[in-house]
Amino acid sequence: MCPTVRANADRAILAALLLLLAAGASAQAAAAPDDPQQFLQGPPKPASVRGKFSVASVGDLLLARPQSQTADPDLQKVLTLLRSADVAIANQEGMAFDLKTYRGWAYGDGQVWAYPSMARDYKAMGIDMVSVANNHSMDWGPIGLFDSMSLLDAAGVAHAGGGRDLREARSAGFFDTPKGRVGLVATASTFKVNASADDAFEETPARPGISTLRTETIHLITAEQMAAIKHLATELASPLKPAPAPEAQQISFGGETYRVAERPGLHYEMDLYDHAGLLKAVLDAKAQSDLVVFHIHAHESPTGVDDDTPEPPDFLVKLFHDAVDAGADLVMGGGPHSLRGIEIYKGKPVLYGLGLFFFKPTIKAIQETVLQKYSDEGYPPPPDPRPHSPDLWYDSVLVMSDFDGGKLERVRLYPIDLKNMVPPGSRGVPHFATPEKARQILETLQRDSSQFGTTIAVHGAMGVISIP
Repeated sequence: MCPTVRANADRAILAALLLLLAAGASAQAAAAPDDPQQFLQGPPKPASVRGKFSVASVGDLLLARPQSQTADPDLQKVLTLLRSADVAIANQEGMAFDLKTYRGWAYGDGQVWAYPSMARDYKAMGIDMVSVANNHSMDWGPIGLFDSMSLLDAAGVAHAGGGRDLREARSAGFFDTPKGRVGLVATASTFKVNASADDAFEETPARPGISTLRTETIHLITAEQMAAIKHLATELASPLKPAPAPEAQQISFGGETYRVAERPGLHYEMDLYDHAGLLKAVLDAKAQSDLVVFHIHAHESPTGVDDDTPEPPDFLVKLFHDAVDAGADLVMGGGPHSLRGIEIYKGKPVLYGLGLFFFKPTIKAIQETVLQKYSDEGYPPPPDPRPHSPDLWYDSVLVMSDFDGGKLERVRLYPIDLKNMVPPGSRGVPHFATPEKARQILETLQRDSSQFGTTIAVHGAMGVISIP
């Protein structure tokens, strides 16, 4: 071959290699690990549970002592309904383990703790699956988390949201029923410092913890408010923190981010890596199960006040829709102690806030907390026997989502009263609401669900959402 022909051939081969490399780079960029859209490209795998199948969804299990064998006929009626479901799912707030054999440490301001027998009691109540990802998951560090999860395993309660590394914490937990396998993916957007699980990286070992969704809070403010913040930021500017540009519509100052908007409030931006990782977890769970539930513990709100704020934060709406588009058949939200509305998105129930199912916690304190909060006495005061929590915290609901052949048929809503105005021994325990109280709870749910176009029909003391 002559030199000219060889040179032309070499150039052609080099050009082809460059094109292949460019195509590979483009494909890699299109499927970057922090791109949530890559997991929403095709229609999700449909649910494949067989025959009539019901999922019971309840809120936070915030209690310390077993309740399943309590001689309370009204509680037993609620538990009978819970046990009638093919699978029942809740959030385990805090950890349950044996303090006498515990070999770890306590962290933070107030540690939610429960007796080790609680895992067996969940099962006796009829609860089959729990999320362990919430803002109290790491009150007792990874050792407390692992001790608690071991007790759940021994009791036969499936769980999701915690693990030895991020891969394990994000992965679904599974529960097998005679009609099909249920997968649960769980995470928390509200969590304590160093609660996030992390995978090993190069020589750095993995970190145990929970699955978290990091968000950035952006304060939406008026142009006049922005002008005032810019003025202060300019006055306090330094070479390390220069003054904002006069025309800037978004600035960071004092550790917070501000953006000019027509309507004041809070906007949340999800971390792309976490967002994508959660959608991948849903997609992977659907490949291994017949029905997938997505659960998040999120105290965020449009106002900054989580409890008694019925509107969900903007990122939850986006996340919940994406979870369904990735394959979730039911979405459960929790965190705030009061209820939020319900949406039917593409034929799937989206429960924005389930509130509390039990409200009888035990909260321990470390010496640092006691000395900071009760420096004069040196110890906390005895519990106040009078009710002091808002009444709305005692309004709850047991949601039964009924499927037939994998398709949602209806959603039944059973109003629950946790009995605020009763003696402390009975307060915080779920009972079916009286007709008058049930109507009040259902009317609130009707109002808060109307923003999503949801219609709730009231049949006596039960609400029903029919699916066309």
